[in-house]
Amino acid sequence: MAENFTLTHWIFFNLILAALLVLDLKVLTRNSREVSMKQAAWLTAFWWGVATICGIWIFTTGSTDQGLNYTTAFVVEKALSVDNLFVFLVIFTYFGLPKGARLRALFYGIIGALIARAIFIAIGLSIISAFSWVLFLLGAFLVYTGYKIAFLGDSEVDPGQNPVVRAFRKFMPVTDQYHGHNFFTRLPNGAKAATPFLLVIIALGTTDIIFAIDSIPTVFGITKDPFIVWSSNAMAVLGLRPLFFLLSGLVQIFRFLQYGLALVLVLIGIKMVLEEAAHTFEFHLPTLMESPFLSLAVISTIFALAIVLSKVIPASPENHLKSEAAE
Repeated sequence: MAENFTLTHWIFFNLILAALLVLDLKVLTRNSREVSMKQAAWLTAFWWGVATICGIWIFTTGSTDQGLNYTTAFVVEKALSVDNLFVFLVIFTYFGLPKGARLRALFYGIIGALIARAIFIAIGLSIISAFSWVLFLLGAFLVYTGYKIAFLGDSEVDPGQNPVVRAFRKFMPVTDQYHGHNFFTRLPNGAKAATPFLLVIIALGTTDIIFAIDSIPTVFGITKDPFIVWSSNAMAVLGLRPLFFLLSGLVQIFRFLQYGLALVLVLIGIKMVLEEAAHTFEFHLPTLMESPFLSLAVISTIFALAIVLSKVIPASPENHLKSEAAE
């Protein structure tokens, strides 16, 4: 239960998280180099190992239910993050971001994602504790999000229409050339101008807010424990940078992932609505529906089937084009 995690646990976890972020920055972006497929695979395995160690710690420090909820939430949040990485690719392509600068941009994107999630977790828990009926809205929102992912995909994403980016261009000159990963540079006349890299970061930051709005209701559908919500989100976000380069070369393997993810969101949304309805109208749901183990088993099975189908069913020409765009 939530009381098993004291202020000491919160401080310890966040100090470790900060140390991992520093390690990530110093090791991976020292020279803003591109990550090869082999490196990306090893680094992805490393971050999954870190998340596993965190899960073992939660299992031993907390309870079995907390450990299962952490694992379930982590799997779902990681899958959502994979879907989000495709949006990052759209942003990088739109702004013509050099491959050598993508690691640093992704690092800023991760920081933005953590900040946005922390804010929305705090706000969300406060709202839910005061107005439990909000869970009905969140559940319905998850069902809609599942529909959007399955049938609309990322077609709605247009970085050029990002209102923050468009507003920024009106009061600050922007150069046409990148200057490494610097935010600003000097024009020939001595005036200060923003670089396209800063616009990329602005686009990632505002997009992170949208991702958080999609992400946090999902994990609330699994658990209301604030420590589990935060730790699962943080661990899912940490390994995004190498995963981006890994998926960029293996996009077609996960081409059915969006449908599996959509189904998971719909199921979690329905579960959230049913649980709140049972609490509000005082009726009992089958005990099996409240089992964290069952949730983990169902979600893992859906994702596994999505990956197997992606391997078994040949990719269409459109998927090949998407894969080539990631190169």
